[in-house]
Amino acid sequence: MVEFQNFINYTALLDLPLKGGDFTWSRSGDESVCSRLDHFLVSADCEELFPDMFQKRLPRPISDHFPICLETTRLERGRTHSKFENMWLEFEGFSDLIKEWWGEAQVDGYASYIVATKLKFVKEKLKKWNREMFGDVKTQKYNLLGITNSIDVKEETSGLTSVECQQRRDAKEDWAKLILMEEISWRQKSRALWLKAGDRNTKIFHTTVRRKVNSMAFVAVDGVQYDALPTMKAPIYNFYKSLFSESEP
Repeated sequence: MVEFQNFINYTALLDLPLKGGDFTWSRSGDESVCSRLDHFLVSADCEELFPDMFQKRLPRPISDHFPICLETTRLERGRTHSKFENMWLEFEGFSDLIKEWWGEAQVDGYASYIVATKLKFVKEKLKKWNREMFGDVKTQKYNLLGITNSIDVKEETSGLTSVECQQRRDAKEDWAKLILMEEISWRQKSRALWLKAGDRNTKIFHTTVRRKVNSMAFVAVDGVQYDALPTMKAPIYNFYKSLFSESEP
């Protein structure tokens, strides 16, 4: 500990305040052992830019180390958009639910209006179903982490009984089961398919490849090919206008 303090003084770095507990590692057994092993070290210039920055100890689900998070002023997020989750496809009977909801929506009007209205109806059904089936998973997960963290805090002060140790083990096992339910969703968000294909995860690669994939060299409409962008716009517009328009007798 003295060597670590000397290192901080020599490099002129700052060890920010830690909130949520005094230690970042502990070992249970006949004699509990606790220690502060993990730190965020920042420069004085960094602290001047973010004066409200601090370290926060998070609950530990499995490891004997507590994860720590470097926090500063929170950013306000805008409204989130609804997205289709691949994990829904793993739910047994999901396609039957979609068929049922699609049939429930009775709409009259043009074909394009019927399709758009039915899609909105199914979207609202999906959002409600997702909250009921999967939304509670996050609540359960955080509740289990809260149980684990409260037992860890008690261990630092007065030790644990055999019953409390078993409660912590049960909470960790339940947490591990729940976290598997989010794995598919995280895979989708991380775009794991790009890595599976052997692509290098670089900014230039994604920018150039996606630009090539999303570009069109030419467009053929009614047997006529258009190669230049200015000449493409009108045929594309007229094609979709006729596709989504109906003449009422």
